[in-house]
Amino acid sequence: MAISLAESLSVGLADILTRKVRSAVTVIGIILGVMSIMVVLAIVNGMNKSTLEWMGERGGLSKIEVHQNWAYDFSKGGDASFDLREINYIRQQVPEAAAFNPQTQLNPREMQYGELGYTCSLLGVFPDMVKVEDWPVKTGRFINQLDIDNHNNVVVLGSTTATELFSSRSPLGQYVTYTGNRLLVVGVMEPKFLQNQGGGESFGGENALEYMNQRAFVPLSTLLSKIDPNQRINSLSLQAADPESAKQLRRKVEDIVLDLKRGKRLFMVDSAQEQMEQMKRNSQIFSTIFVLIAVISLLVGGIVIMNIMLASVKERTREIGVRIAVGARRRDVFLQFLVQTVLITGLGGVLGIILGYGVLGGVGKYLKLQVIASAQMIWVALLVSVGVGLLFGTLPALRASTLDPVEALREE
Repeated sequence: MAISLAESLSVGLADILTRKVRSAVTVIGIILGVMSIMVVLAIVNGMNKSTLEWMGERGGLSKIEVHQNWAYDFSKGGDASFDLREINYIRQQVPEAAAFNPQTQLNPREMQYGELGYTCSLLGVFPDMVKVEDWPVKTGRFINQLDIDNHNNVVVLGSTTATELFSSRSPLGQYVTYTGNRLLVVGVMEPKFLQNQGGGESFGGENALEYMNQRAFVPLSTLLSKIDPNQRINSLSLQAADPESAKQLRRKVEDIVLDLKRGKRLFMVDSAQEQMEQMKRNSQIFSTIFVLIAVISLLVGGIVIMNIMLASVKERTREIGVRIAVGARRRDVFLQFLVQTVLITGLGGVLGIILGYGVLGGVGKYLKLQVIASAQMIWVALLVSVGVGLLFGTLPALRASTLDPVEALREE
């Protein structure tokens, strides 16, 4: 007498409902393990998305940055800055770069408009800054090549700087003063905004990019010749034609800079594309570690389930003997108990998914991180829970299917 899969499911479900307390205890480990997997994967997804958004707001995956190497031992000598001759040489060596922006930044000082003042950072830049940073002008214009060539006293304000000095009035055509230099306002940048992650409100409120809005920009030549002649160019940004060519361009720029500085690694050359790949590798390691911790919880839950199912086989020995005696095949008995175990772990998986979704909002709010659930997470969690049932349900099912029917019928 064969036992159908539907009957096995029915018997398994009836046994779960009959032994409610035991069933609840059985699935707790599965629920917690699946919930942990859900939360960890959602946090990793959120971190990856936030990082990509950050890179996108800072110029995208084609961006390459040259900045001072703080790990270098400056007691060995060397100057971690560029002069205009070196900048022009680098520019000539990389004609394939889609954009090229050397810059230098002064420490924050007060910019004045009439009696009003606002402390902001002043950066000397090239016209390509808007391309490198993918940052458009909201009103007016940005610095152009004529401003660079003529050392013009013009300035472009960040949105916060403009608001603090001019409120709702248009700053275009007005003059501001910075360290005694009168600068004509020719443009205002679009506001930059990215939701702060991880509780960094004290460094810019909800906007992780507020520091960019608090800047002002002048021609690099003007800053070096008029505003602060002692200042040197301390960083350089480029845009590759596309993310795929960014790695090759980064290596080329690194070799050029290393050659200029006589083999001394005074500067680091970073590619956003390679940083993203490293971020993905780190997030995979992070998620693997925490998923393994969750799997340990599932394994503990699986061991509990196996012991309880072995006890169930012992309790139902006579019932198993009767089934075999009236014609049930051993593989049917095996399937019946395996299906029951998978049903329990599957139920625990579903409850773990529901509970995981339920706590995601609270976890994100508590950690002040973006958490993102996906369909892939549901399938992973469900398959893991079913896999636990198959793994730990095999021994009890095998024990039940190999019982001697004569000895089983004698069981009280």
